[in-house]
Formats: sequence, C-alpha cells, structure tokens
Amino acid sequence: MRLKNHMQQLTSDRLIVLTKSLILLLLILFVSQTTFAAEATPVKHRLSSSLRNTQGTLVNMDTPAPGAQKVTVGIYGINVYNLDLKASTYSITAYMWLRWKGDVDPVASLDFTNLVQDASLTKKKLLDTPKVLSNGENYQIIRLDGVFFQPFNLSSYPLDKQALSLFVENSTETYEQCYYVPDGSSSGYDGGLKVPGWKVTGLDASSYIHDYGTDFGEKGIASASKYAGLKISLNLERYINFFIWKLMLPLLIILMSNWLSLLLNPTLFEVRVAMPATALLTIVFLQQSALDAIPGCSSLVLMDKIYLLAYLSVGLTLIQIIIINSKLDRESPASVLRMIKIDKISFALQVLFFVAVFAVLLFQK
Repeated sequence: MRLKNHMQQLTSDRLIVLTKSLILLLLILFVSQTTFAAEATPVKHRLSSSLRNTQGTLVNMDTPAPGAQKVTVGIYGINVYNLDLKASTYSITAYMWLRWKGDVDPVASLDFTNLVQDASLTKKKLLDTPKVLSNGENYQIIRLDGVFFQPFNLSSYPLDKQALSLFVENSTETYEQCYYVPDGSSSGYDGGLKVPGWKVTGLDASSYIHDYGTDFGEKGIASASKYAGLKISLNLERYINFFIWKLMLPLLIILMSNWLSLLLNPTLFEVRVAMPATALLTIVFLQQSALDAIPGCSSLVLMDKIYLLAYLSVGLTLIQIIIINSKLDRESPASVLRMIKIDKISFALQVLFFVAVFAVLLFQK
C-alpha cells in the first residue's frame, strides 16, 4: 500500500515537472518566433524610422545674391516693458519702416522669428498703400508692438550686459530673391525710452542669412532653406549702483562682523564662534534674495562666485578661532598675547585675500 502511494506521488511530481517544462518551452518558442518575425519585417512596412537631424545656422551676409531685391529696414524704439529674465521675454513698442523697389511688397511677408505668440503682435500699417519716394523707392511704415523671446546670458550677473534683439526675416522669398539692409542713418530710439534697472547704451543692426538646414519638403530647390534676415538689437547694461548698494554693501557688513571676531580677546571663545556662525546663516539668506531676480542657472554667475568667496572667508575664520582656542593657554598672558598677534595677522590676510580674489572675479566677468 505504501509502495503504491509512493509510486503515485512520484508520478504526480513528474507530471508537474513535465508540465512546467512544456510551458517554459512554449514561452521560449513564442518569444523567439515574435522576435524573428519582427526582424524579418521589411523596412518599408515599418511606421517609424530615424529622422535626419538638421541644424539651422546664422551666417553674416557680406554680399547679396545677384538679382536679389534690396529692402532697407529702419526702426525707432518707443518703449520697452515687461522685461522678464526668468521667462526670457520682453515687450517692445516701435515704429518700423521699409523701403524697396519693385512690385513685390515685403511688408506682407515680414516675419519676426523670435516672436513669442502671433496673438501678442500688433503690426499696424500707417499708410494704406506704399508711398513712392523721390528716388523711386516704395515706402511703408508700421507701428509694432509685441512680445519677443530673448535668451539672456547671465554669467556676469549682476554686472551683465544684454541685447534685446528683433530677428526680421522674409517668410516667402529666399535670400536669392530678397535681402535686408539696416537703415543706419535714420534708426534710433526715443530719448524717453527707459528700462527700469537698466541703462540703454545703443542700437545695433546686422544682415544675415538664416540657413534652416532643411528644404521644408520642397524637393529640387537647393535654396529653399536659406532666407535673408536682419538682426536689430537694443543694448542694455545694469546700473552699477544696483550692484554696490543693494548686493555688495549688505554682504560687506556681514563679512566685517565675521572678521571683527578675530579682534576679540581669544578667551571669549563663545562670542567669537557665534559671530561667524551668525554671519554664515545671514549670507545664506542674502544669496537667496540676491538671486531671486534671475532663473536658475546650471553654471555659476558672478554673484554666486562672490558668495562662494564669502563662504570661504567665514569658514577660514571659524577654523582660525577653533585652532586658536585649542592652543590657547588661558593662564599664560604670553600665550594670550601671542594668539592676539596671530589673530590680527589673520584678520589682515583675510581682508587682503578677499579684496584680491574679488578684483580678479570682476576683471574676468
């Protein structure tokens, strides 16, 4: 009886093992067959494929293409507002005029490639029809108001200089048909144009060819990716008073309280340690408030480097105080006098070190 039960148990175990093996074998066959079928699928039946990467470039235009229509573009800035460093945008109100010869009206195909939204743009013609000037050129003037994208370089913040640019292109004619030149004699900006916190230093313009690196699907036309354009830039720089009085003065006051701890009697260890520790916490909050005006940057800006220098100074002061306390013999007046002398030398060296590195950072900005 026992032998019979044992044989039945062995048979049952073998059946279970055999069933699992068959299931595993079927799974392996199914996966391999699916993979083989996928690899055997012709490329023409696939719905996805790798795309050719293209990259647009801007090239300075030295000489126009033969036979291309010349369009002279001028601008007169009236107002700049909503300058937002975090959003990388600004708004501008200006007059823009175009002069050209020929039957094609470039105003209709005038395009701003760094415009944020079409709905934000107001482009009002001030003349119902182009005016013919005495030299035979057609003339049209428009009032422009819109929001434009501008990537800001903040590596030198808060002593940075920025250029608010307008990129003007022809949306239909290529550079072989039409090109732009700036009207340097008449362009400018209003004397009342003010940007809070910034000083307007000038207006620049340059012609370029924008090679998009693609024919936009228009096969057989080699120049379909190249369009002439004009870059107009309003140059700004920050007032240095913002840097001195709002950012550096509070930091220098905190650093002075840190350095003055070295001039206290070495026996006052608790007070000497408390001053740099308090300065360290204050510098942390000062840095956060100083950098709130700009977006987060992957690299260090000038103000970050200055605060790192301040952290280093506070750290050196704390180390100095701890070392002095560990070597101080409070019962020996000679030991106290020697430590006071060391503290004074360290005070002078730290101030000189901070000033020297600070000058180097300003020179390299």
